[in-house]
Formats: sequence, structure tokens, C-alpha cells
Amino acid sequence: MKMPEPGVYQEKWEKHVKLKDGIRVFIRPIKPEDRDLWVDFYLGLSKLSKYYRFFSTRPKPNEEMIKKYTDIDYVNNFALVGIIEEHGKKRMIGVARYVLTDKDSAEIAVVVADDWQGKGLGTKLLLNLLDVIIKRRIPKICGDVFLENDKMMQLMRDSKFNLVSENEAGVKHFEIDL
Repeated sequence: MKMPEPGVYQEKWEKHVKLKDGIRVFIRPIKPEDRDLWVDFYLGLSKLSKYYRFFSTRPKPNEEMIKKYTDIDYVNNFALVGIIEEHGKKRMIGVARYVLTDKDSAEIAVVVADDWQGKGLGTKLLLNLLDVIIKRRIPKICGDVFLENDKMMQLMRDSKFNLVSENEAGVKHFEIDL
């Protein structure tokens, strides 16, 4: 598959998925106009979830961080979001992203809103992100996970990622060759 032009949103990655409890979630690539949804999502994360995902407990994202996570090029930096409708408003409840580290590998990260964890959303987001990565013929994927992050550790194991290393801070480095 040919890589898309940088900056071009592709509707083909949009889909509705059903979680373990039957709730339907819309998964699609993030858009720059999602900045307010992303900020609300970030602000709603617990300190622990922020730490596990961003390696920081920064209470509020700054402008640079907001731009980094919402204004992507869809090639070197790609993210899928889980969106629901709640009380007549859209709400972002999860994000899975990859960033190319070189032409042959991508680093991935997944974060799910605390009140949506354990419902299968992280798995759905990761599987859909892996589909994008496979179709783009990126041969190697890696990710770093804190040892205490049981849910993410299990997701990596269930997804057949291989544990490659661990540092003194208890961060495990996983990889998979596609």
C-alpha cells in the first residue's frame, strides 16, 4: 500500500466497534479540530494514567503538547481515537498512536479514559492501529510500559509483543516484527 500524502485525513480508517458491554464506540483518526476533545480527555485522566502514558503527571497540557497530539501528519505520526456521544456531546475516551522512529519501525502508545478501562477499548484501538501499521508495511513496532501498568502489560502480552528489555525505572520495552 502506498503511503498517503502527509496531512491527508483518510476516512477508510473510520469504523464503529462494540465493546464487551455492548456499547458502540466510533474509532477514527484524530483531527486538528479535536483539540478541545483531546484536552478534556487529558484533563479527565487520573494522575496515574497520565504518568503511565505521558511519563508525567502534568495537570494541564500546554499549547505545544496539545498541538503535538492533535495536529498530526497521518504518515509519520498517526493516531486513532475512540469517540462516544454522551449527554448530546462527543467525548474522546481513548487514543492509540504510532510515531515512526525510522522508515522501518514505529513506536506505539495507547491510553484509555479511566472510567472506560477494562471494557476492551484499549484492545480495539490497538488492533485497529496495528491494521493501519500492517497495511502501511511498517515492519517493526515497539512500545514502553511501566511494570505496574498491569492492563497495558497484559495487552502487550495478548498482542504477542516480545519483551526485549527493562530499565532500572521498571519500564519494559516491547517489540514485535510484522
